[in-house]
Amino acid sequence: MAKGGGGTSTQYVKSETSNLPEYARPYFEDLMQRSQTLLSQPYTPYGQERVANFTPQQQAVYQNVMQQQTPGQFGTATGLAQAAGLGSLQAAQYAPSQFNAQMIGMPNLQQYSMGAPGMVQGGEYEAPQMQAAQTGYAPSLNYFQMQGPEAFGVAQAQQYMSPFVQAALEPQMREAAFNARRAQVAQDLGAARQGTYGGSRQLLASMERERNLGQQLGDIYGRGMQTAYESAQQQFERDRAAQMQAGQQNLQAALGVQQLGTDIGARTALANLDAASQANVQNLAAQLQTQGLTADQALRAALANQQAELTTGQQNLQAALQTQQLGTQTGLQALLANQQYGLEAQRLAEQSRQFGAQQALAGYGQAGQMGQTLTNIGSAQSQADLARLNQQQQTAAQQQALNQQKLDLAYQDFLRQRDYPLEMLQQYSSLLRGVPVAPTSTTTTYAPQPGVAQQLLGTGLGAASIYKAFAGA
Repeated sequence: MAKGGGGTSTQYVKSETSNLPEYARPYFEDLMQRSQTLLSQPYTPYGQERVANFTPQQQAVYQNVMQQQTPGQFGTATGLAQAAGLGSLQAAQYAPSQFNAQMIGMPNLQQYSMGAPGMVQGGEYEAPQMQAAQTGYAPSLNYFQMQGPEAFGVAQAQQYMSPFVQAALEPQMREAAFNARRAQVAQDLGAARQGTYGGSRQLLASMERERNLGQQLGDIYGRGMQTAYESAQQQFERDRAAQMQAGQQNLQAALGVQQLGTDIGARTALANLDAASQANVQNLAAQLQTQGLTADQALRAALANQQAELTTGQQNLQAALQTQQLGTQTGLQALLANQQYGLEAQRLAEQSRQFGAQQALAGYGQAGQMGQTLTNIGSAQSQADLARLNQQQQTAAQQQALNQQKLDLAYQDFLRQRDYPLEMLQQYSSLLRGVPVAPTSTTTTYAPQPGVAQQLLGTGLGAASIYKAFAGA
């Protein structure tokens, strides 16, 4: 408020001052500078791998699966089965031979009036057919398999971890806490001697020491639990390897017992088949021999009748026919002997053909059995290859999962290392916000209003200073 004429009027002048303590100003300025430096840094991308690639073992397993082909035993078994089937069809079309008896004729007696004796002919007989012996042996095979290995998880880790881990870690953690308390006491005594006990610097040092103590305790606990986890995993791997070895031995034993039973059954069936074939051959031989004896008896009976007729005729011509009768009888006996030997030769030839046909059928049947055995072996080999590839795939997948865990851990370490300065800066800012600083104060002072001359003088001085500032620039 001014009065007229004079320069005694007063004016209001406001000034704002901050009462930020000098001991806190460097920390706040340092916080702002470090924040500006940290925020101006460019983004650092993660330059390592994030996803674990397929292991060489997995690639090898995939390659083996893609290259797996039909077992070679199937082709050999198919060839044997075809040969056995065609051979059996051909051998089954057996046609028995026809027995032909030699015709026996009497010599022509023209010198006498006695009539010729009746013709004696050997009957024709068909040899009986012998059916092939067969075996109905068909082994029943069981499919054996081994259960997959148990995976390692949280339950397995708790089962195999030592129950004394906590007891082993507690002395180390107590020692670390004792060292921290002893350092706290020493620092408190030093602060008391310096007269700074209870100040912000002591508070910052105490908080840093507590943070270091917590981190040290966490490191001790983490290392101890990691060591116990790795020991539990190693023990679990040893137990699982022993279980897998026992399972493989049991599987091999079961397959061996089944193979032994199949071989014994097949040999028994083949022995029974051979005995049945020999019995059929002997029965057929007995039938053929009986039939031959019957034909010989009939022929002898006919010859006896013929001889009786000749004897009756020879009673009238006994003297004339005696010499001729001797020659005729001798010729007839020779012809009969030749006829008998011819029939016997045909019978033996037919029996030999039947025996050969039976042997061929037995060989074809054994070839068919061998084809079935090769098929079973090929199937078992294919199943064993698939089981082995499955086990290799599971083992390789565990290795890939471990590699993925390592990559994830490396990425987490990268994030922690990258964000560590920002976390420290945030903690630093939290500490500064806890320092007791009074708010900004505003003061008002009163000063006399200058006169006209003083205003003109002040204006000139201000213009001169501005001129000097621009000139100096």
